Amino acid sequence: MSALQTTDKRNISGLILAGGEGRRMAGRDKGLITLADKPLVEYAIACMKPLVDDLSISCNRNHELYLSYQLDCLADKEVSENTDKAYAYQGPMAGLAAGLKHACHEWLLVMPCDTPLMTTAIMAQLLTFVAQQQVDEIQKLQGVIFSHQGLQPLHGLYHRSMLPILERCLAENKNALQRLLRSMDSIQVLSAEEHESSFNNANDPEGLRVIERLLKSY
Repeated sequence: MSALQTTDKRNISGLILAGGEGRRMAGRDKGLITLADKPLVEYAIACMKPLVDDLSISCNRNHELYLSYQLDCLADKEVSENTDKAYAYQGPMAGLAAGLKHACHEWLLVMPCDTPLMTTAIMAQLLTFVAQQQVDEIQKLQGVIFSHQGLQPLHGLYHRSMLPILERCLAENKNALQRLLRSMDSIQVLSAEEHESSFNNANDPEGLRVIERLLKSY
């Protein structure tokens, strides 16, 4: 398991999670919902690009629109070549598994499409944490996630060794990502510094309105 260099993005892959059903948004594709005349996914792309070598989008519809960003688009159903199950809409665990399978590097930096106030500096804290660990500690580590008003598993840095664990859970229809991570000693939880409103998400119309007001105050 390789160490990270915080100033070198060449050994980090990135994934934006945009594959959900958008149930609390009346079925709308959240990544394509506009905020200040810009789709939410564009905020995530801008946040992640400075930190990663290759960046992909986990999406299960509107592929042609996401492909216009000239990034790879990953459907959940392509997660595993060893199962006949379709993983569409099995939640973020399926998107994360697809991202780990596709990633060019051992470490995958992940964020959702619906936290447009998230900053590059905050996401970089995950990379810095791993880079500061001793080699023997890194060998035991499979992921680092943020904690802010509870675990934030969709803002995390995951090692490729997580892939078989996720695939097994999906095959058994145990797709509760947070429950899995809580059970794993190899997952480190990190409190974000100077996060302000960065973890606010546009999970529903009210959440989006709150973010709109916050964005205007910046």
